[in-house]
Amino acid sequence: MLKLIIDITVCDSVERDGAGVDIKRCEAFVAAVDNGSMSGAAKQLGYTPSGIIRLINALEGELGFPVVARRSTGVELTPEGARMLPLFREMMRIDDQAHQTSARIRGLAEGELTIGCLSTLSSYWLPAVLREYQQRFPNVKVNVVGGSNAQQRALLDQSRIDCCLCHGPLEHYEWIGLGRQQIMVWARRGTALTRHSEVLLVELDGVPFVMTNPDDDSLFQDLMYAKGIEPDIRFTTSGWRTTYSMVEAGLGVSLCADGIAEELAGDVVALPLSPQRYLEFGIALPPVTSPAVEELVTIAQQFKGRWPVHPA
Repeated sequence: MLKLIIDITVCDSVERDGAGVDIKRCEAFVAAVDNGSMSGAAKQLGYTPSGIIRLINALEGELGFPVVARRSTGVELTPEGARMLPLFREMMRIDDQAHQTSARIRGLAEGELTIGCLSTLSSYWLPAVLREYQQRFPNVKVNVVGGSNAQQRALLDQSRIDCCLCHGPLEHYEWIGLGRQQIMVWARRGTALTRHSEVLLVELDGVPFVMTNPDDDSLFQDLMYAKGIEPDIRFTTSGWRTTYSMVEAGLGVSLCADGIAEELAGDVVALPLSPQRYLEFGIALPPVTSPAVEELVTIAQQFKGRWPVHPA
């Protein structure tokens, strides 16, 4: 009899509150269970581990009982969580089915989408967005075209891409802001600039530079030239990985968005500028967009607050 009462209580709680349960919280819980850890769930869903923890804490607060127990070896289901797990899996299945049905109604069941994207964002931000997009619209073919901000603008002008994820805003295009990337100075570990925890702009005057995407020097124009600072540009590259290798070899310093040097884990130190400077990133849209683009924007906006977003 006691077990029956518990079952009724749990089911009644879901029946009363289930309509308000955030599907993202359910996904975080299920991913943590499937991966056996918060970090594994974070990697799967494109969150930070602390973001996964916050979502699960919010879910537990909503339900009124714990669904996982944190162990040194990972996470384990609580008895209550074990009973909720199949229900949440079914909720996620129905949510996906609803998205696919609405997509068919709007003509998104099949098609093609071409996205322009900066290399820094295509490597560390876009994959999580596209994973969600593919789950909802598995039959839409997605093409990602890399390039600098200037190259992305040219592709938009020529109608060769449907939208672009870039730094902006871009003049004459609708702009959907998604966050900010902090500008960092890359320097080889042990060199003069790395003796301090931050870099003043004046310290870069006359310093040998490795410049990425020389056709897009707006960063230098706005940040350095306007302040009368003249970097000594010795090398130019077409991608940040090459730039990183050249900085690591001691050929100069460079500027790039945060998050990249930490991932590569070499002999390059990423130092913030003082005062701190940021680049806004988002999606630039042409005057007329397709339903496929509109759905991409909707999904991308759900990823606000994840790496590498900084609050305004």
